[in-house]
Amino acid sequence: MRQAIGLLLMSVSCLFMTGQESIDETGLWNQYFITTDISKRLKLATDFQYRTYEISGDFQQFIGRASIGYQPRGTQINLYAGYGYFNSGTRGNSESNSHEHRLHQDVWWDSVVSNFFEIKHRIRIEERFVEGQDFRTRFRYMLFINIPFNNRDIVDDTYYLALWNETFINGQTSTGLGSVQYFDRNWSYAGLGYKLNSKFKFQAGYMHEFSPSTKKGQLVLSVFQKI
Repeated sequence: MRQAIGLLLMSVSCLFMTGQESIDETGLWNQYFITTDISKRLKLATDFQYRTYEISGDFQQFIGRASIGYQPRGTQINLYAGYGYFNSGTRGNSESNSHEHRLHQDVWWDSVVSNFFEIKHRIRIEERFVEGQDFRTRFRYMLFINIPFNNRDIVDDTYYLALWNETFINGQTSTGLGSVQYFDRNWSYAGLGYKLNSKFKFQAGYMHEFSPSTKKGQLVLSVFQKI
């Protein structure tokens, strides 16, 4: 719970940031996540995402990512390492794009607080190779809370409230083209989820983003498939 309280305080502090541009247009993020069990302790995870600055269009980003997960014997921790490709556009009429190759390492674990809550944590370290910029790293912490409505647990045919919050911290402030702050951004999300069966889950919700320069909202549609 200490991590959750610390994250909440950090998120609230973002509300008092000044000098940001408030972007009125709501973006649309489409996400498709796939996981496959390779063996009892090994997993393969992939995701594909297509993002637009506005619901009606204006390309923001395409993401293709894959990673291998491993659960050490005798623990409830899951470790992942992977690679992602990012193609990013520019808001507005500009058609310029930039490309990024990114490595990441994750640590996942659960917290048992109540039988009515599903709480998960993720720490992610990223190594970023952005086109035309210096190499840099980033650290991310994410807290997930899922609360079922019509069942005691999130089993087949369950509707649930999906909440998550993620904070991004830059490892370096120089990009080679300029400078950034150590605080990179914060994402706060609330949505409705539905677990159809052991193979599929669906979520739809709203995410609000704070960064040192902008504030913006996104509609987020997600599909989770286990093969």
